[in-house]
Amino acid sequence: MKVVVIGNNAAGTTAAKGIRDADVEAEIHVFTDEIVPYYARPRLIDYIAGTVDDSGLLFYQMDWYEKNGIALHLDSKVEQIDAAGKRVFAYGEWHSYDKLVLATGSRAFLPPFEGLPKDNVFTLRTLEDARDIKEAAKEASKAVVIGGGLLGLETARALAAGYPDIRVTILEYAEHLLMRQLDHQGAEILQDLIRGMGTEVITKAETQELVGDGTASAVRLRDGRALECDMVVVSAGARADLTLAKAAGIQTNRGIVVDSSLLTSAEDVYAIGDVAEFEGRMWGMIPPALDMARAVVKKVLGIESPSYQGTIPSNTLKVVGVDLTSIGTVRSEHELEDAGFEEIRAISEDRAVYKKFVIKDDRMIGAILLGSKQEAAKVTKMIKDGASVAGIKDRLGDPGYDFD
Repeated sequence: MKVVVIGNNAAGTTAAKGIRDADVEAEIHVFTDEIVPYYARPRLIDYIAGTVDDSGLLFYQMDWYEKNGIALHLDSKVEQIDAAGKRVFAYGEWHSYDKLVLATGSRAFLPPFEGLPKDNVFTLRTLEDARDIKEAAKEASKAVVIGGGLLGLETARALAAGYPDIRVTILEYAEHLLMRQLDHQGAEILQDLIRGMGTEVITKAETQELVGDGTASAVRLRDGRALECDMVVVSAGARADLTLAKAAGIQTNRGIVVDSSLLTSAEDVYAIGDVAEFEGRMWGMIPPALDMARAVVKKVLGIESPSYQGTIPSNTLKVVGVDLTSIGTVRSEHELEDAGFEEIRAISEDRAVYKKFVIKDDRMIGAILLGSKQEAAKVTKMIKDGASVAGIKDRLGDPGYDFD
């Protein structure tokens, strides 16, 4: 069997490795338009901060692909898919396949701000992007990061850590940071911690214009305020890369539509990771991408296995050096829609730890753990298992309770 994977990211690489582990005879080809082997995108933050170099960034070196019998085609952008003919066109020639896995991921979204393009305005998605940001930061003294999501906050941290002379300001359009992972109270605590580290945070900040001739010298907000800058990093989310799928006539919506076998509308063509849309949902996070990659291995190889049922959104990471776990339903908007929801909060006296648990029918369905990670694994397991918390509800309001 010949399997072609388009995309050498977390989803694509995990799928290729899984197929090789399960079938030593399969012929596996991975196509990517990048010029280096697989690297974990979250490590681009460490690269900008200067804690890892080019060699330390790579997750797999070229010899890993050779030892595992995986043909990695670098700098080989797939330009066309012929689903009926079961072939892809890349680097000037057609390549046949028996099974095709689309892990084309997503592209950074750059809103149509007035004044674009500018030479010192960047997005962060690839190693090349990170290199451009590092070069600009060497000469900058004032940096503005537009976007207060996970990537925006981590980019701001990397700039502040790697370049101590830079004054960093984070602009967030919404009412608080991390709208997908935190509620308002948790975000307030995080914002106080970030400001205490010397980085400014401005919420409800709608960017209107990037001022300057050729390069941005200021960011002008809709309310008239202007923030001087030497460089700007825009972190306004990402959009699934649907170019190939649409041109091939594969069904798309916001993403490439897949069923519970991760099959697309085209025969023997699968989609996984950021580009895949399952039951109207897209995650844009690494854990679901890995879940899909593992699931697609058995589907591609025809091994009987449970259908993919989706992934409970979960993140356990450090945000500007602060431990954060966010899993399941956490935002107040959802809680207020149904009177059956109950929320329990706990805040330490020094406001360094914030915990929130969302309960329904005596089962925890969501949690936020900010400034504390020792309970993360236990809480995550409880939510995924649907375990009852009836016997411990009266202790969840204690910030020191650790589920022992």
